[in-house]
Amino acid sequence: MLLHLLVLAPFVAAILMVMTSKEDSKSSSRLAILMGIGFTAMSVALIAGGSVSTDAIEWFQIPGCKGPVYYYLTSHGLASWMVFLSSGLSLVSLISARGITCRSYRNFAIGIFSLMGAMNGTFLAADAVLFFFFFEAMVIPAAVLIAGFGGKDRMKAAMTFAIYTLVGSAPMMVALWYILTIADNSTLISLAVAVQGLPEGTQNVLLVCFLLAFLVKTPIFPFHGWQAITYAEAPAPLSAILTGAMSKAGVFGFIVWILPIFPLSMNAVSGLMWLGLFTAVYGALMALRATDGKKLLAFSSMGHLGLAVAGVFSLSEAMLPAVLVLLVAHGISAGAQFYLMGIAERMAGTRELDQLGGLSSKNPVFSTLFGFAGVMALAVPGTAGFVGEFSVLLALWDMGPLPALVAGFTLILSAAYMLRFIQKVIFGKQAREYEEGRRTMPLEGVSIAVMLLLLLVFGFHPAYVTDTLNEAEATEDPAAVQVLNNAALNNGEAPMTAEEIHQLDSTLAAAGFKDDERASIIAQMKGDASADAKSEKSVKEASDAK
Repeated sequence: MLLHLLVLAPFVAAILMVMTSKEDSKSSSRLAILMGIGFTAMSVALIAGGSVSTDAIEWFQIPGCKGPVYYYLTSHGLASWMVFLSSGLSLVSLISARGITCRSYRNFAIGIFSLMGAMNGTFLAADAVLFFFFFEAMVIPAAVLIAGFGGKDRMKAAMTFAIYTLVGSAPMMVALWYILTIADNSTLISLAVAVQGLPEGTQNVLLVCFLLAFLVKTPIFPFHGWQAITYAEAPAPLSAILTGAMSKAGVFGFIVWILPIFPLSMNAVSGLMWLGLFTAVYGALMALRATDGKKLLAFSSMGHLGLAVAGVFSLSEAMLPAVLVLLVAHGISAGAQFYLMGIAERMAGTRELDQLGGLSSKNPVFSTLFGFAGVMALAVPGTAGFVGEFSVLLALWDMGPLPALVAGFTLILSAAYMLRFIQKVIFGKQAREYEEGRRTMPLEGVSIAVMLLLLLVFGFHPAYVTDTLNEAEATEDPAAVQVLNNAALNNGEAPMTAEEIHQLDSTLAAAGFKDDERASIIAQMKGDASADAKSEKSVKEASDAK
């Protein structure tokens, strides 16, 4: 029930907001914030509840495809934290939006709730078609909000964002349809079984189609052309959601929809890891030379997500908890910085760093929050960012010293541009007059302070985040049972080789499956239920050998 509420209730909330008064923004904001608190509370309950799934409900049949599409939701440690970011950042955006000049708060809230529902659906969908539907649906409310409430170049930014993300996902749609013509249904395991039986060349083409969609959404160089203008021209509360939650859909896709489905060669893994590292270096260098505060944060986000992608394709045993902590830390930290940059723009009327300065004396509360947010973005010890980035460095070390050294270099660059950012905004000489009446609102300041407090809590006790990965219990996928029982790779006519078994075990391990779960799946894939215990033993031996 909780999963259904987190996906469907935000759309109901958007409909309720339509019924509120367009002129009475105060009552609209109170209702929106109250519902936002409810969704955030539900996301916390989802984390506390561990791994849960709904029943797989047969939804519809795509012409030309073998099996049905299911309305099927599932939550695990990674998904539940992404939903927390989606819901929590949406709540703070609804609070912060009261301080910006909006033609209609009601319309803004409608867009935020619609975006929240699409993001939650993306992270909780256990059916590939359902995932793709929500993955694409996120673009619509985000583009509308940019066009309606953005800066002077908002129309250009909205069009650039929509074209990049929709065109980038088009090959994935075609590839997914092709796989569904040979798969028993559209669940994860069914897709993995279908892809395993394809020629290597076909697998590579399908892999590239899937990768392109996630590379654009993250974004990763050279598919980042939409990001800077979009983050800069979008209203700051929306920019916080785009960088803190929506961009995570790309990294989430790599972990959940790439690693378990496609057999990756070492060349592909190494190439994607280096692409992530190059993106991290490029983003940091671009942030270092940025003169626009929001563009600086956009490139900073690009660099951190590049580091996360590099960590994903390290395929280390420590990869998943390391990347999860990094994503949660970045989502909270980058979100807080965008909210604060929005307040600075509201007071100064500009995002240009050379036109800011002197806020430490003009607005001590804002300057304190801004300074703390900047320091925490430096990933100093005791913060969640430090735990995430250091853990990713250790994961990259498994690939060799050079990747870890490159990642370490990006952290040095991030310290350089973040200290410059802090100095330009709150210290130095005041460059222009600030509007005295547009200071940080009490509720706005409290919500940002809570975000910064969470970074400290997760920094001192990261187990709050990582333990959710260990609490995932084996859940039976009703839609995949038939695939596993009948698979035996073509009913025993083509038994799995030892190399194929090892490859499948590696991809399942990277996706977070436990030893006994992987052993059970491999046993069923071999079509030999009696081999379950033997497979479990071999998996554990392989894990010990690592």
